[in-house]
Amino acid sequence: MIVAGTFERSMQIFRESWGVLKQDKELVLFPIISGIVMLILTASFMVPLVMFTGIKDGEFSNNALYYVFFFIFYLVGYFVVIFFNTGLIACVQIRLSGGDPRFSDGMQYAMGNLGKIAGWALISATVGMVLQMIRERAGIFGRIAAGLFGMAWNLITFFVIPVMIFQNAGVFYSIKQSAALFKRTWGENVVLRFSLGLIMFLAGLVGVIPIVLAAMTESVVVIVAVSAVVVLYWFALGIISSALNGIFATALYNYAMTGTVPAAFSPATISSAFGQKTTSGFFSR
Repeated sequence: MIVAGTFERSMQIFRESWGVLKQDKELVLFPIISGIVMLILTASFMVPLVMFTGIKDGEFSNNALYYVFFFIFYLVGYFVVIFFNTGLIACVQIRLSGGDPRFSDGMQYAMGNLGKIAGWALISATVGMVLQMIRERAGIFGRIAAGLFGMAWNLITFFVIPVMIFQNAGVFYSIKQSAALFKRTWGENVVLRFSLGLIMFLAGLVGVIPIVLAAMTESVVVIVAVSAVVVLYWFALGIISSALNGIFATALYNYAMTGTVPAAFSPATISSAFGQKTTSGFFSR
């Protein structure tokens, strides 16, 4: 019963977030452009990484330079992702407030918050680099610890961007307030927050079926063709997932701020993520 109830709530969150996305299809432009930029960024970093750090016995020979390269990569990568997420969330806020957002509105909002985006990217890159070092240097227990800490970090910083840009708050204050909000959504509410991830994971598993069927043909042409289509399918799922997560996160933020459920969502969907505690003045400074 618990599993069935969780899945039903997940589907409800998906349907309502999808309804918002259908109204503003241009929202997918933010994760699309972000994904393309990240692919270009990754390719551009890999060449100098190999050239200047060198690889010996499957490992980079110059560890100091290796970590410098990776920190720069993390910093630029996080900046790109946060920049376009800011634009996405800004457009969602306009829609949930009754407006009709344009892609340019989100870009303008992101450009107006470059300093905060850079600050949040710097903190995110530092945390990411520390976790990477732990994974590489502390063995299996280090990888487990890094994985758990990384998951906790993602949870407590879930609302950093909306707090930061809609309240004109600093990065550290935004982290503090995001963590405080997370404390009120612990337990089953964590499942609700990642319900969209559950739906997208199940949808992603569907892509495995054609690959298995293609492998059974033992035809290289068929396997390559089917694999290419499935990769595009997974890429599309990633884009949609990013857009839907931005929509739902903004809806949750609005409810936390005002105590009013956005018109695009049902009261049961949003309020169940916060229990019975009042939200009045939660973000008062």
